[in-house]
Amino acid sequence: MGDATIRVTKALRTVGIIGVLLGVGTVLWSTLLYIDGHEFSLTTTYLSDIGNTPRWPQVVFNSGMLLISPVRYLFLVLLVLQMSHLGAGRAFGTAALTIGGLVVVGSVGMSAVPHSLSLAVHKLSALLYFFGVVILQALIAAKEFRCRLAGILPLSSLAVVAVYLVFAVLLSLAGKVEGITRNTPVVWEWLAFCSLMFWLIVHSFFLKNAQSSTGHAR
Repeated sequence: MGDATIRVTKALRTVGIIGVLLGVGTVLWSTLLYIDGHEFSLTTTYLSDIGNTPRWPQVVFNSGMLLISPVRYLFLVLLVLQMSHLGAGRAFGTAALTIGGLVVVGSVGMSAVPHSLSLAVHKLSALLYFFGVVILQALIAAKEFRCRLAGILPLSSLAVVAVYLVFAVLLSLAGKVEGITRNTPVVWEWLAFCSLMFWLIVHSFFLKNAQSSTGHAR
């Protein structure tokens, strides 16, 4: 059991680092390509706007997002395995992987179908992704609290829940409620991306120490 836990821990860290590098690299590279010829602002430019910009911004952003989706699902699989060693039950793993699968479907839908191609499909995929992440991260946070893991782990999960929930709600209300315009949710999408990268980093480096720092998980 000890050797298996160590192997999962190393794999979790490796996949997590790859996910962060792919995520940050994709966003930075595609944003730089977008800025060359387009006005850019964190309060008016959605990430999906970059993915909908013809030629290189679109190619780099959407290709990167499609690559990241299976990497993040693999990270989730490893996280479930690691948490099973720390006291999480089979029901948690089944629920997390099922919801995670729906999140991947939403992420792939957003990347494969820009809003200029089909606004309905893109927005439906976005809502599936963002609300799916809210449910998934809330589930993970609850289990981390229950297993008495290091505080930074559930707190980082709850940070993702809060930011993603605000963005998803604003996105669903944009243009339908007075005072909530198309631009209102934009900054929250960027914050959502940053919170997820932070979550990946925290779980890549701290989950491995959770058992030794908390004792026997229940």
